[in-house]
Amino acid sequence: MFIFVSGGARSGKSEWAERTAVALSTDTPRVYLATAQVSDEDMRRRVARHQAARKDRGFLTLERTRDLGGIFPNIPSDATVLLECLPNWLANEMFTGDGSVCDPALLEENIFQTALALKERCRHLLIVSDDIFSDGVTYDETTESYRCLLGRLHVRLAGAADAAVECVAGLARRAKGGGGLLSLDLV
Repeated sequence: MFIFVSGGARSGKSEWAERTAVALSTDTPRVYLATAQVSDEDMRRRVARHQAARKDRGFLTLERTRDLGGIFPNIPSDATVLLECLPNWLANEMFTGDGSVCDPALLEENIFQTALALKERCRHLLIVSDDIFSDGVTYDETTESYRCLLGRLHVRLAGAADAAVECVAGLARRAKGGGGLLSLDLV
């Protein structure tokens, strides 16, 4: 099963995704695929908070900021994989260390195809993403390009997913699919 999970900052999406991953993998491995680059103290605290929250949930944590396909050999084929999170992964791939920006069209296809390949590699896949589209702010051209690309990936990944869930204020709402395999009252 492939589940796409989105929501705003501090919406409960990570907690919901972690609990769902645990529920889907009672007798199989759980992999937490972390994409964050720890660049400052705030990010270090956020990562520590997430690590503490999943400490007793039996996740093998794999950290990979770019080229996620390169980590596939380390993922058991019967695993439930929780990828946290799409915006970090996209930013890591789009904004290179030398200040250049990758071609958005090529990057979109690469990330989409890598996500589909990961879906085929594991038993269950949950991809967590952020809703960064409702602040009403107009950004510079590069940031707008990033936001548009993330939006297109949301549409494509939610379309390819078996289920899509939106979290708001700690509550999960099924936007697509899931049927009896997906209980929303895990939060």
